Amino acid sequence: MWPLLLSAVFALTVIFERLYSFKKRFLTPPTLVREVLEYVKSGNLAQADKLCEKNQTPVSSVLGSGIEHFSNPVEEMELAMKNQAEEWMPLLEKRIEIIDTVITAAPLMGLLGTITGMMASFRVLSESGVNEPNAITGGVAEALIATATGLVIALICLVAYNYISRRIKEFIYEIEGAASKLVEARMATERTSK
Repeated sequence: MWPLLLSAVFALTVIFERLYSFKKRFLTPPTLVREVLEYVKSGNLAQADKLCEKNQTPVSSVLGSGIEHFSNPVEEMELAMKNQAEEWMPLLEKRIEIIDTVITAAPLMGLLGTITGMMASFRVLSESGVNEPNAITGGVAEALIATATGLVIALICLVAYNYISRRIKEFIYEIEGAASKLVEARMATERTSK
């Protein structure tokens, strides 16, 4: 049971840390992309860059990288934004492998607890025979508690892992969408300047 409880503490710590980071550190202010694009369309790149530097989120960082390479060819600008987005991926996915490991390991540890509990029951049975049914059923109950605990921990971690994975995908889509809008804004400013 101790390894199970320890793995649950590790997993819950990572889950709460990821949720906190997603809400406080990575969340893009709702008007940021619109404001940056308005500055870009009006030709005020310095103000757009300043706004991106003020908000250190994946989206603002990628937009800032695009603005820094705004006068370069479009391919270079897109490559700079892509490279900046890839730098954020390890930060977004930080420590989620711990949750994935607990999802796999918790039921196995519970099963191991079941096996050791059943072995203890059989040992009592071989030593005292069927005369002490309480000792035998106590070992079986202990074994089933370990299995149930492992399954509950794995189920909670699985739900959290799927939610965190979905949030990471949403951040990726948000980054890609903002980068595409910046490229479109650049194309629009090039067309109007011709």
